[in-house]
Amino acid sequence: MASVHPLIGTGGDPENGANLYPGAVRPFGMVQLSPDTEDHGYGYHTVQSWIKGFSMTHMSGVGCANQGDVFFTATTGPIATQVADYQTPYSHNSESASPGYYQVQLLQWGIRAELSATERTGIARFTFPAHQVSNILVPISHTLNHTAAASVRVVGDRRIEGFVENHLFCNRTPTYKVYFVMVFDRPFTSFGTWFGKWVDDQDRGGTVAPGTRSAEQTSHEQSTGAYANWATEDHEQAVTAKIGISYVDVAGADKNLQSEAAGSDFTSIHQAATSEWNKELSNIEVSDGSAKNHTVFYTALYHSLLMPSLFDDADGRYLGFDGKIHTIPPGHHVYTNFSGWDIYRSEVPLLAIVEPQRLQDMAQSVVLMYQQGGWIDRWPQINLYTEDMVGSPLSIALATAYLDGLHSFDIHTAWEAMQKDATEAPPPGHPYVGEEGIDWINKLQYLPADKVTYGSVAMTQEYSLAYASLSRLAVALGKTTDAQRLYDRALNYRNLFDLEDKFFRPRNADGTWVQGFNPAQDSHGFVEGTGWHYRSFAPADLGWLVKAFGQERFNAAMTEFFNYPSPGWYGQYYNPYNETDIQAPFVFNFSGQPWKSQQVVRRVLKENYTDAPDGVPGNDDCGAMSSWAVLSMLGIYSVDPSSLAYELVSPVFSKAVVHLHSPYPGKAFTITTSEHPDTTPYIQNVTLNGREHSQNWIAFHNITDGGTLHFDLGAVPNRHWGAAPEDAPPSLSDAPPVTR
Repeated sequence: MASVHPLIGTGGDPENGANLYPGAVRPFGMVQLSPDTEDHGYGYHTVQSWIKGFSMTHMSGVGCANQGDVFFTATTGPIATQVADYQTPYSHNSESASPGYYQVQLLQWGIRAELSATERTGIARFTFPAHQVSNILVPISHTLNHTAAASVRVVGDRRIEGFVENHLFCNRTPTYKVYFVMVFDRPFTSFGTWFGKWVDDQDRGGTVAPGTRSAEQTSHEQSTGAYANWATEDHEQAVTAKIGISYVDVAGADKNLQSEAAGSDFTSIHQAATSEWNKELSNIEVSDGSAKNHTVFYTALYHSLLMPSLFDDADGRYLGFDGKIHTIPPGHHVYTNFSGWDIYRSEVPLLAIVEPQRLQDMAQSVVLMYQQGGWIDRWPQINLYTEDMVGSPLSIALATAYLDGLHSFDIHTAWEAMQKDATEAPPPGHPYVGEEGIDWINKLQYLPADKVTYGSVAMTQEYSLAYASLSRLAVALGKTTDAQRLYDRALNYRNLFDLEDKFFRPRNADGTWVQGFNPAQDSHGFVEGTGWHYRSFAPADLGWLVKAFGQERFNAAMTEFFNYPSPGWYGQYYNPYNETDIQAPFVFNFSGQPWKSQQVVRRVLKENYTDAPDGVPGNDDCGAMSSWAVLSMLGIYSVDPSSLAYELVSPVFSKAVVHLHSPYPGKAFTITTSEHPDTTPYIQNVTLNGREHSQNWIAFHNITDGGTLHFDLGAVPNRHWGAAPEDAPPSLSDAPPVTR
């Protein structure tokens, strides 16, 4: 665990949305207790020099303002209610972070702040200086997004409780509530609340009312909070606050606190967090390699294990997508905050390997969403639909999980939901849109740009990948007719491929190509990218795409695509900062030049994944970019997860042991290399369980059955290994799905 540096990924320009948080969290925890260095936005950036305070909820690198709920901080002296008065400068020299722990010196006040967490509670220990009145402020109206309402109440002489109501991320209209209970380890001397109204569209704090026990915010233009303080001592004094949260009610927050933290002090909670993270991170053990690579790898693995987030309370209750309270059976959990469009590509395949039991509960959580809300969302947050991004990404995730052999979720209801999303328009008057333009897909087998104005090409490509995944799932479920129908739909992407210029491009409903198409123009039929970025996006059928190009032209085009001078947001070159072309480095495995994929992947790892604060490219998008790094550093990656094929590139460690868990039959999958993998990026030869392996891919069951994959590496390319047509991974149109 010493190799994990949570501050990696917290650097960069606050305006570009790239961020991760450095605070305390358990694996996939409900609580993410972390410092906030801004009043509205993403949470924390190393380049910002003031800490505003600390809040209990954060999402991991989602790219726009989000959460920051249940905000509090510590000060000395008179009570301050404006951010400008209670914020504090800090220094990275007096700051440290490790999994499950964060500490910093609040320089304005001379206070040391330490944070740790259980799954559903946070704990903060503030060490105050001598000869100063010690305050803990709860400016409950302060969030990172847009607070709609709040309530706070002081109970007795050790407790503050209440709720805050915030909008979904990116300031979407729907709101959710987070309830909290904060309990102190010693009685406070005095207390009070405050209430204020915004002035000039800004929160100017409020009027302090000493001795009052409750206050409320009822509109966006108000703010409120509570405080507690402790009398001056002639020596340092430490005050510890335990904070339980719940999305159900205050009673749930209290039960979470009592269940997970009531009998524990700060040290024991910190130690338990350390132990849990050690256990999770030890699912993959790497040997040798540079210290930098160890840090990059384990920090990426850590970031891959933060989301989706636990959602049910300690008593099993959770708020469903129907707005009602439900209870999950003992032994299972409900998860939320699925960044579907991002995580289906890399995080879901990684979790299938290292977290199979948890992934099954995540899959069932998606099923529950459908049962309670009526549809599968692309990007559900809390218990609400955001409909962010495009495609049917969680259908791909469910199909991948089941085809991987993870069957402990309701696949029959899941199939109903996935098939509905793939073929029908949602009923009007609901908070979901399904596959936009589905009627045009059913009529034309593509989305016409003159009828679907945003991302018509990219959405057609994404839908096609979902249909391919569902076709394979239908085969596994014995649904022959559905399998053929979905297979045919999976080929829809071809209708937008121009055989002359070899680009996917927008097309009108009458079949004509949109005029003036510029493949380097952002969003010209595409989503967060250009025609160049989506040029190889046929993950399920790359074999056909290579043939449609002609192998030589395909390799020349992709070589040009990766011939960028330095990493950047180019229209005509590979973009390592987003998921649009995240699979592109591996396409040479399909085109007879796998050594180029080995070369490109090593370059991306070296240039874009570092041990610096800006060492995660772009938004991590809830673990998507980090899990790409984990798999790539191991030397395996799945361009099309439901195909169950994992493309091979050169590992960066001489040995990696992946420990396997039920329901998989194997105990461990070991990856080894020849000496000095850091300086030998090219595969010369591969053996699988002692036998020569000429294919440039392995099947998922080769991993989960356990065994050994060995790479002989060299400093120059071997242009013959894995280069024959029969060595390429399977494609939808020329090979059946990989099965057990």
